[in-house]
Amino acid sequence: MGRLQQTGDGPAARDDGQAPGERMRAAGLTVLPVRRIASGDVDALRRTVADRSGPVLCTGLTDGWGALATWSPAELRSRHGARRVTALVGLPDTGVLLPRDQRFYEKELTFTEFVDTMLTTTVAAPCYLAYRRAHEIFDPADYDFAALVPHDGRHHTDTRVWIGSAGTRSMLHSDLKDNLFCQVWGEKDVTLLAWRDSRAAYPFPDNLVNSQVDLGAPDLKRFPRLGRVRFWHVRMGPGDLLYMPRGCWHDVRARTPSISINHWFGEPVGLARYLRLLAVLGPAYWRSTVRDFVGHGLLHRQEPTRFFFSPASTGKRLYDALRSGNFSRHNDPSAPQ
Repeated sequence: MGRLQQTGDGPAARDDGQAPGERMRAAGLTVLPVRRIASGDVDALRRTVADRSGPVLCTGLTDGWGALATWSPAELRSRHGARRVTALVGLPDTGVLLPRDQRFYEKELTFTEFVDTMLTTTVAAPCYLAYRRAHEIFDPADYDFAALVPHDGRHHTDTRVWIGSAGTRSMLHSDLKDNLFCQVWGEKDVTLLAWRDSRAAYPFPDNLVNSQVDLGAPDLKRFPRLGRVRFWHVRMGPGDLLYMPRGCWHDVRARTPSISINHWFGEPVGLARYLRLLAVLGPAYWRSTVRDFVGHGLLHRQEPTRFFFSPASTGKRLYDALRSGNFSRHNDPSAPQ
């Protein structure tokens, strides 16, 4: 891994030589740039959302947001410094699964202490204040996703913030809902894969929404289907807004200390699509689903949290679907608490 180059409060780039997209191309994978729409063209974004025609990068749509002006480390210290938060500290810099249960990495500290750690830690031990509901920390007037994609009145929405050091990684995974991801401060690399190519993501046998593949070190011998599909890659900076259709696989890595916010909205991926994917993945997946249906569904055994903010296993989700009609009851971040 590269070293963190840090000067003052400015975001420092990782000195790792290559972006994930470049490493993937060097390994023989097809990686395309994410399509861009004209700056400030909200109608083009809404058309893309309506037909789910793939990921798209937008600029100029968040220019008036207070977040772009005030969500810097210095402002975070000034406005929220005494607030106590629980962050993930000393995270691994390699591997797909956490070596230990996620609770092992949780640490309570003040916001000032977290920001100082975020700016000074090395990429070998990243820290993350992640998956927090935005309104719990920030003024909702600082961001306005409703002006971009008006609420349909039928499906719950959710907005989360992600604040972390260089080297934080959300490994390749798939979300239930359409997603608007905005980079506020610093830089992140995002790599995407269409839902239709889910077999090439090599989901874990016990979890259909998390991939076994580390796109930072792609292994075509172990995962040959990687070479038969196309990926998209984009490097995001302040003000960039990325639309990811529901189900779209994505890998997110912080090149610098970083502040991001995302918004889930719309109708979630339904049970039928997951069952079709499960059917084509084969017996190992069926056995894991049955095992977890019994163990974590019928017997209510606690599941380990070795993924980054672990979703429930496929078997547990199927158990929930049969009982409540909702395959994603415990996995939809926008569901009422």
